[in-house]
Amino acid sequence: MPEDLDSKSTPWMNVGMDWEGVAAALGALLVALLLGALWSPLFWIGFAGVVIALMAARWSHRTPPDLANGIVAPCDGVVVSVGRTDAPSELRLSESSTTRIRIASSPSATNKVYTPIAGSVESLIFEAGENTVPLAARADDDGLARAFLTFESRGQQVGVRLASGGFGPRIDLATEAGDIVRLGRPFGTRRLGGWCDVFVPKEVGLLVWPGQTLVGGETVMGRLKSQGDTDLFDGMTEEDADDEPELQVDDDSRVEAEDEDDDEYPSPEDMETPDDPAVILARLREASRRHDD
Repeated sequence: MPEDLDSKSTPWMNVGMDWEGVAAALGALLVALLLGALWSPLFWIGFAGVVIALMAARWSHRTPPDLANGIVAPCDGVVVSVGRTDAPSELRLSESSTTRIRIASSPSATNKVYTPIAGSVESLIFEAGENTVPLAARADDDGLARAFLTFESRGQQVGVRLASGGFGPRIDLATEAGDIVRLGRPFGTRRLGGWCDVFVPKEVGLLVWPGQTLVGGETVMGRLKSQGDTDLFDGMTEEDADDEPELQVDDDSRVEAEDEDDDEYPSPEDMETPDDPAVILARLREASRRHDD
């Protein structure tokens, strides 16, 4: 495809609609026409259903980053808070103390949810909501539809908790526990917005802050710790340390040094004993001077 026609230069080509949502919109339009035939103001009530159905059906193509050990945003939205907290028991994380990133999505946000890391789905729990709770005003309200998913990659886990209104099929997951997933790929649908809590290990370096707008499947929120991040000598044992080479002095050079010292002080066998006392006295003085030096 030519560069001027790729998806980045033509954003409208990224937008799509679920067929179920289109069918619901057509049904709402038919109802609106019937109501309008009875009384014209009623048409707009039915037409509001058409708009809601189209909003719930809207999705968009995304291009995940080519990043090893990366963590991407699971959905579109705005970061509400970032802080340390205990993960919910439904996620079954090995470390309960985590950092939570809370994301709020408006009803007009696209409906796809994306895998935050590359790896596998360790666990999945879905809780159906109550029809008496149509909106998710707060993330911890009772009666919301919720989904708890735990993703694992090389012993590190990331938990995701989705929440939306309980009225209608608001959360639909297309994955199961044990599935292998790729970074930034859709794993389900959450219609008409809601909340998304991402629980990451507390030692993860985060790249997000409250108030930041996220693009699901594309925005990098952080990076898991890789094997290359560990200290170079963390795995060294005492036996490995004993195998380290030691500096040794060559025996030949040591012998040569000793020979040089011996040359300055000849052995008694090599010395001749003079008969003249003056010569003996001169040699003693010379030996004393060498010793002082």
